[in-house]
Amino acid sequence: MILENSNCIIKISIDETFTVDSTDNRYYDIIHNPCQYKQSDIAKTLAIHVDLFSKEYSIALIGSFYTYDFDCAVLENDTLTVLQNDTITIINIFDGSITKHIKFDCFGCNYGIYKVKNGYIIYGEIEITMLDFDFIKKWAFSGKDIFVSLSNKKPFELRDNSICYDFEDNYYEIDYDGNLIN
Repeated sequence: MILENSNCIIKISIDETFTVDSTDNRYYDIIHNPCQYKQSDIAKTLAIHVDLFSKEYSIALIGSFYTYDFDCAVLENDTLTVLQNDTITIINIFDGSITKHIKFDCFGCNYGIYKVKNGYIIYGEIEITMLDFDFIKKWAFSGKDIFVSLSNKKPFELRDNSICYDFEDNYYEIDYDGNLIN
């Protein structure tokens, strides 16, 4: 995933070789392990490369094994908001420090985070969740089954409303208050 604004360009990928507390890991300028995973835990690491145009650095962000590197982050001004399954980590892009780390209540694993008018929409396997700008859960919507597609249909799309298909091609349309429209 590549994000950019006037302050920086950020590239996010999964480091398949990273092991917590190993001396064989590739070099990172900063290693964050906010959930304090141990070497015996099953975790996944996001490699975050930050190019501030005047300097570059890399961050290893250790999180849930159910972490994905597509649609996993939102870049706003000097803040990078990163989703790793059921946790959100806010990183200051200028120094790489964590300014906030929260765990939120959800069912199933989560794939993506999207900033919308009233907060953030979290696209999950079993539910769509709305968090406000303080990352307080406002609502969650679950369908008949999981929100993925086996037939190449787009399983999740943000429009004026959020539109989803589950694997049996049941169509759901909800508004930004979590109410079923169709």
